[in-house]
Amino acid sequence: MSQPSVHEPMATKDENPFVVDSPERLSAGRIVQLFVEEYTQIGTVKQPKHTFIWGSRGSGKSMMLRYLEPECQTLVHGDPMKFLGREQYLAVYCPCKEGQFNKTELSLLSKGTLLIITEHMMNLTIADRLLNSLRTQFPADFFPKGEQEEFASEVTDLFDRASIASSLEAVRKLTRDYDNPLKLLQILFSIETRKVNAFLRTNAIRGVGAKYDGATSGYHDFLLPMLQSMQNLKGLASIPAYILLDDADRLTIEQQSVINSWVANRDQAVVCLKISAQRDRYKTFSTRDGFRIEKSHDYSEIDVDELYTRKKSDYAEKVRMIGDKRLDISDLPTKKIEEFLPENPRERELLERVKKETAVEWERVGKPGRQGDYVTRYAIPRLFQQLGKTRKSYAGFQNLVHLSSGVVRDFLEPCYLMFEQCVSRGQERHLVSQIPPGIQDDVIYRYSSDFLLETFEDIRKDLPPEQWSRLDSLRTLVESIGRLFYQRLHNPKSREARLFSFTVRGDVPKEIEEVLQMGVRYRYFQLKSYSTKEGGGRQKWYIFNRRLCPSYKLDPTGFEGRVSLTTDAIETACKDPDRFVRERLKKEMGQDMEQLTLVPFEPVDLEDSIQT
Repeated sequence: MSQPSVHEPMATKDENPFVVDSPERLSAGRIVQLFVEEYTQIGTVKQPKHTFIWGSRGSGKSMMLRYLEPECQTLVHGDPMKFLGREQYLAVYCPCKEGQFNKTELSLLSKGTLLIITEHMMNLTIADRLLNSLRTQFPADFFPKGEQEEFASEVTDLFDRASIASSLEAVRKLTRDYDNPLKLLQILFSIETRKVNAFLRTNAIRGVGAKYDGATSGYHDFLLPMLQSMQNLKGLASIPAYILLDDADRLTIEQQSVINSWVANRDQAVVCLKISAQRDRYKTFSTRDGFRIEKSHDYSEIDVDELYTRKKSDYAEKVRMIGDKRLDISDLPTKKIEEFLPENPRERELLERVKKETAVEWERVGKPGRQGDYVTRYAIPRLFQQLGKTRKSYAGFQNLVHLSSGVVRDFLEPCYLMFEQCVSRGQERHLVSQIPPGIQDDVIYRYSSDFLLETFEDIRKDLPPEQWSRLDSLRTLVESIGRLFYQRLHNPKSREARLFSFTVRGDVPKEIEEVLQMGVRYRYFQLKSYSTKEGGGRQKWYIFNRRLCPSYKLDPTGFEGRVSLTTDAIETACKDPDRFVRERLKKEMGQDMEQLTLVPFEPVDLEDSIQT
């Protein structure tokens, strides 16, 4: 096995250190270079227990799973035997690619046939990935030839010989490479996979007349005994296989029920499932037989999306380490991400002045509470109020951390665009020492505007026409919530000006619930829950995606409390932003609607750059 160097340079003079690529396409060396273990909860994932890993796209799930693979861990530990001796697992990365498992042809099968065929497909893919890992991620002589032959023979015997007779004959015709038992076994799986695909296509064309002449396999008669046989290989004795099912939210509900059935068996001494998915898109926790798997008893879980992004939060520290690491392995002169992304100095000076004025205000209004708490609560709203029509600067590392809303990719992509803009203005790539605040703001505002405008249009293209009205309601809801938070922040009389999250009281109508779910699915809202004061269980809590803050001139740093809305208010918010904002502020401020004066809201002019 070729050993990639973890010391190879990340970037040359022609490369952008913040480039974001699919983890599947990265080499083991690159994965080890770029991955940061700290603040990732990877210790929980390494435990020999079935684990669900929840997170948005771009939050780092795939990167973490790839990092667990043998080739990466060999680079970390220096030797495969050291890795296996210390970590005690063999990770097999299995991405659930679009169209690989969730084939449309499966929907044409009867439920019984569908479950049999789909589990067999999944078994074949996992088996193929396992063999590829054993063949390519360990030294060629790591597994003795005799053990490989014994393993291949045992796995082949798990199939009914008559059902794979034609496949075995095809293997003999395709290759004379009898010195590589694992490769021959992998070819067998490939041929059987083609049989499944051919059957699905034929069935789609001919209907009930299609005949399947391949093998079938299940969990207890194939997957589990195959992995038990794997433990007889040198160095893998008593070591469980970690099956890393990445993007499992792309699977059909039937396929997810198959995975849940595997989880329910609790065979962690042999096989542990590490299942990454977007929580709202994992459709079921029921098994094939209708039983429900339960947290703690059957599996553990982690959530890699971060809710809080305070200056000293785990997420902020993780992003700082990721940024520093990318700069350190580049040839750029600056090696600290906070120096590379400076704040706008003029706005920093203005904020310090506003803090002093707010401290004086505290004395004038009767010294309510502690002065420091008062300044913390009101200084930033006063800054926004003083800026008026002047564009707020969101430049600076910490602001970008907040705006990324807990998703690392939403930090790296703006950095990539900023770097490219510096180069487009004539700077030599290897001489870029920092991103000027003006360029940062240009990119930040466009990145926010694209999410608000272009992303909605992209979503519409992928939705059937019958769902367009729901998308329109979501767009109106986002506008309503954004404007409400804007009015709170820019009104000097607002007591809780920096809120940007809300809850909904009462039974939510199905139509509105679907709009809220769509908002979560496309990340306009982040969904969490909290315990109600009345002790009546947990309530849904929707957090405005902070990437939208520049579009609505909001503060992304505040995180105290939430706005509680009635179902009637949410219904209004889905139809009429102006009416929603007026009625809500009237309720909050105890004023007649005729007396209520709103702060004029003007969309941000993207051409109004802040240059320093």
